[in-house]
Order: sequence, then C-alpha cells, then structure tokens
Amino acid sequence: MDYHNQSQDLHEVLNTLRAIAVINKEDWETAARSLGLDSAVQLNILWIVYCYEGVRVTQIAEWTFWHPSSVVIHVKKMMEKGLVTIEKSDKDGRVVNVYLTEKGKGIIEKSKVQAPEVFRITRALESLEERYGRNVSALFFECLDFLAEELHGSEKIHWLRESEDKMRRMATM
Repeated sequence: MDYHNQSQDLHEVLNTLRAIAVINKEDWETAARSLGLDSAVQLNILWIVYCYEGVRVTQIAEWTFWHPSSVVIHVKKMMEKGLVTIEKSDKDGRVVNVYLTEKGKGIIEKSKVQAPEVFRITRALESLEERYGRNVSALFFECLDFLAEELHGSEKIHWLRESEDKMRRMATM
C-alpha cells in the first residue's frame, strides 16, 4: 500500500473511531445523570463493582485507565450517596475493596433496563446485524476484541470478557 492511501485510511479510521467515541461518551453521561450520578465515571465504576464484588480500587483504576486517586474520589462520593461501601482486606490492611450496597445494586438494575434506550450504539449494532447478518456482527465484535488486545494487551482487557460472562450468568439466574 502506498503512503498516501495508508495515510488516508488512517485518517478515516481515527475520525470514525472518534465519532463513535463522542456518541459513546455522551450516552454514558446521559445514562449516569438519569440515574442520579455525578458522572459516567461513577456509572462505569458501579458496573465494575457489580461484576466484581469486592474489587480493589487499584484494579478498577487499571481496568478503566484512570488514575487511582480519581477512582478513590469517585468511590468516596458514591459512599456518601450510599451506593458503595469499602472494606480493608483481612490479609493486607493497605488494600481496599469496594462493594455495592442495595441502593447501588438498584442503580445497576435501573441501568440495565434503560441501557437499550440510552445507548445509541445498541440500535446501531442491531442495524449492523440486520443488514449484514449474525456472522458479520460476531466478526465485528471479534475484531474489536483483537484491536483492544493489540492496543492494551490481553491482560488489560481480559476483565471485559470475564465481566460479560458474569453478566450473562446473572441474567439467567
């Protein structure tokens, strides 16, 4: 491939991903506000704690690519709202684990119900599958996983697949 075409393709990919990211960020913020949260960061943290009850603050930071001090600030705000609690590890008092309260679980349950309406990507993915079929849709998700692994490494995104498996198991209970 010549440099001009490669550069043009890169420009198109970067701007396409940015366009999707802008909508995704807006939808996360809309979802968070409709649930009475301060930000999408808090909703994201709640989802992680929902999937990984007792998760360490440092693990949340690693998975979300946020600084641990930012995670601590949001966890404290959610504690004030009665959405999460923290406990020091029995094995290592320096380690803090985050747990959902019943109120926090209620926020997640509301989030599950509203997600298809709030997140525009839901409708776009349904349209993708309607237009191209289940196989192409599955290949698209496989390609997204591949790109995430290439960019971050499999250990950094392993939690995404694991949390999806947990969500599927919880849905069948």
